[in-house]
Amino acid sequence: MSKPETTATKQTRSERVAHWNNVFVKEFGRESDRAAVIVAASIFDSSLDSLLRQYLVPCSSSNDDLFDGTNAPLSTFSAKIAMAHRLGLITTKFCRNLHLIRRIRNEFAHNIHGGSFEDTAVKARVRELNKGQIYEEPDSDIRRDLPPGPRGDFLCVCLWMLWCLSAITEKTRPLSEPDLEFGFVFTTKDAGTSDSKNKAD
Repeated sequence: MSKPETTATKQTRSERVAHWNNVFVKEFGRESDRAAVIVAASIFDSSLDSLLRQYLVPCSSSNDDLFDGTNAPLSTFSAKIAMAHRLGLITTKFCRNLHLIRRIRNEFAHNIHGGSFEDTAVKARVRELNKGQIYEEPDSDIRRDLPPGPRGDFLCVCLWMLWCLSAITEKTRPLSEPDLEFGFVFTTKDAGTSDSKNKAD
């Protein structure tokens, strides 16, 4: 059972929801269905990128081989979802919904005829997405400013999930390098000698 929310926690929660609600109403209200989905998926991709970079041991180079480059292991949305899940940063249900959002994005990205939330395949995925999202404390105002039908359902779920992801990122603390392994620990005197590296062999 989750702990009761304090007044400060509820205030922060309300502010985050209001922020994402404002983003979705203002920014997505004037976008086509295709653009709304692709941009929403891009925000999730970027948010996961930030979460993973924050959590993993920092890279000493300006170019991170895990993330940067076309063939980098974590360069794709799918890979970032899987890694966040396997590291225990997101739950199985959250992971499932992210993959559904990714598949909905792919439906639009690969549809050369424009794509719409009224397409049968898209509507089915949005229903599955909406059904899998059960809020502990539903906010009756969350849906008020969003359009009716599958487009509004999609945006509503994205809004809540982005709020969750921003909260996860905020409370996540980065990993640090462990103590040096046996054989790599030198005294100050040894570290200054020319043969100190040989002691690690």
